[in-house]
Amino acid sequence: MARSMPEDLVCRRLRHTDAGCSPNRSGPLAALMLLVVWLLAACVDMRPSTPVNPERLSRGLAIVRTLPKALPDKATPVPDAQWVLLPSDSAAQLLMPVPFVGEVVEGAFNASAAGRFGTRYASIDPYRTVQAALQSSALVKPAGTPGAMTLQPYVFVQECIDDRYRLTLVGHLQGGDWVGRYLVHLPTTYSQADHDQPSPQVLATMEREIAAGAAQLRQLIERGARGELGPSGVRAEVGSLHLVGARAAGLASPNLVRAANVDVIEETVDHVLLRIAGDMTSPAASGGLFFGVHLLRKDQLHTFKKTGAAS
Repeated sequence: MARSMPEDLVCRRLRHTDAGCSPNRSGPLAALMLLVVWLLAACVDMRPSTPVNPERLSRGLAIVRTLPKALPDKATPVPDAQWVLLPSDSAAQLLMPVPFVGEVVEGAFNASAAGRFGTRYASIDPYRTVQAALQSSALVKPAGTPGAMTLQPYVFVQECIDDRYRLTLVGHLQGGDWVGRYLVHLPTTYSQADHDQPSPQVLATMEREIAAGAAQLRQLIERGARGELGPSGVRAEVGSLHLVGARAAGLASPNLVRAANVDVIEETVDHVLLRIAGDMTSPAASGGLFFGVHLLRKDQLHTFKKTGAAS
């Protein structure tokens, strides 16, 4: 079916940068949203996600309690913790007479929120959880081991359009010029009340799911070391609030920002394992979580459309 010119232009531009779209709306508002998505995509420097060299990883990896330098724009690390908050963009900031002032105010608010979060969630330590899951792996070496890669584990907490918070356990792996990111998207979403005042039950659920995610993260890393996460030849267009959960620039619906030409490494009845190109420093709402290997439940996807062989 032929598309209208504005939509076709945006889709071609987004596909060129590995981000796709399938708009379901029409009219001036949809055109504005598409323009915002296009402008954001135009500024993205996409980095291909490539499999790790098994021989390089065979030298081992050291788990370190630090965060990578490459984090999504406006991400707010929780002080002294392996948590990174991804607050939604505010359209109100675009209306500020002095944008810099709006950014300062928003930054101060997010920093304060991160401090409160760190106090409430201090009982959960993603670093120690991943360390425990990997302690018996033959790949793990002491910090400072010559030739060993570094693994930085942390959790993204993304504020989404449906007033829910979604968590993703991340393993940022780096050695020399190669950078990889393994992302395990956790199943439970949380309300604003859960986020602001977590009950013992909420904390227990998070801790349990992060531990399960750490076991899955270990499997992904070890499979990569065995050369099992190479291209499958199957490609798809993929959309999920776990990948893009908030409005880009406070305007564009996250349903308009999808990843195209995604490598479907593996598909089961319940899960998909995907490799996506991306820019780790873009705002989360415009694809900052795309880069890397993603383990997602199918019920976490709003779009999964196979598009054929690799192009």
